[in-house]
Amino acid sequence: MPRPTMAAVAKLAGVNAGTVSRALAGSSLVSAETRARIRAAAEQLGYPLFDGPAAERDSERQVLVALRDIANPFFSDVVSGIAEVAQDAGCGVLIGNTFARPDVEKRLAANFLSGAVAGLIIQTGHLPRELEHLRDLRRRAIAVAVPIEGSGLTTVGIDEFAAAREAVSYLIALGHRNIAHIAGPPAPTNANRQRGYREAMREAGLELDPAAIVAGENTLRSGQEAAMALLSRLTTPTAIFCANDEMAIGAMTVCKQKGLRVPEDVSIVGFDDVDIAEFYDPPLTTVRQPRRELGRRAMIELLALLDDEQSETGRNIVLPHTLVVRGSTARAVG
Repeated sequence: MPRPTMAAVAKLAGVNAGTVSRALAGSSLVSAETRARIRAAAEQLGYPLFDGPAAERDSERQVLVALRDIANPFFSDVVSGIAEVAQDAGCGVLIGNTFARPDVEKRLAANFLSGAVAGLIIQTGHLPRELEHLRDLRRRAIAVAVPIEGSGLTTVGIDEFAAAREAVSYLIALGHRNIAHIAGPPAPTNANRQRGYREAMREAGLELDPAAIVAGENTLRSGQEAAMALLSRLTTPTAIFCANDEMAIGAMTVCKQKGLRVPEDVSIVGFDDVDIAEFYDPPLTTVRQPRRELGRRAMIELLALLDDEQSETGRNIVLPHTLVVRGSTARAVG
């Protein structure tokens, strides 16, 4: 007789597989009533149940999170969401900082291939070469925040293109016509943000000057350097859309150094809504990603993949974004 699946338990209990995974792991996120219904369904189907606390049940299970740099406030918040669900499920979380170094990625891949970890959550936007042809990768790995093109992995993120288009369209609605873009380094997310910028300009019938797009590296310093380049042009922009908040804050510091007022002379919009965005002077208008929820959802989906052979792989899970308007933007003058 085939082993009953988590999907079958979920169907009988009237919930989804992620809720079943959390309930059977003893998660406090599931109500007592729902947990009891799930356990009854599992017992009826003969799905294996475990006694004792989650940490005792799953002491061997570890999940590896691969990211470029945990110091980046966006990614550290995503990791917090991952850890929250992992703790409730009795899983350990290992952090692998790659710093975009192939040798580090190779070591992390070897750790995964050795079976030392049950699952992998990737935030780098890059799949190590050693994992490209792994047959069961789609059941053991998931991408969060940054999709990995051609990997077939389930991805949890937002609609970067739509979010960027909305942000730039907001600047256009304020009367801005000379809008520059500080782009992030090569990655699908940054490509989609730039595409959203371009589409908003096109839809408004505005001429797009290639010199109005300057590449950055998602750091404060690169935002400063990009802003210096933009402000040195004969025609300076009245608004700047930045691919992340750190570059936006870097750009604001340069504007102040140049004697320009934000937002009276230059409006600035960021992306991500990291914690400092709200408290900077002026507070930054930005696109809010649900950072912790991205991490929570990624971990829930990974648990479902690990625990249920019937869970669908290769899904694109899109969470909502929000344009948060603060003090760094104002109507164009003149």
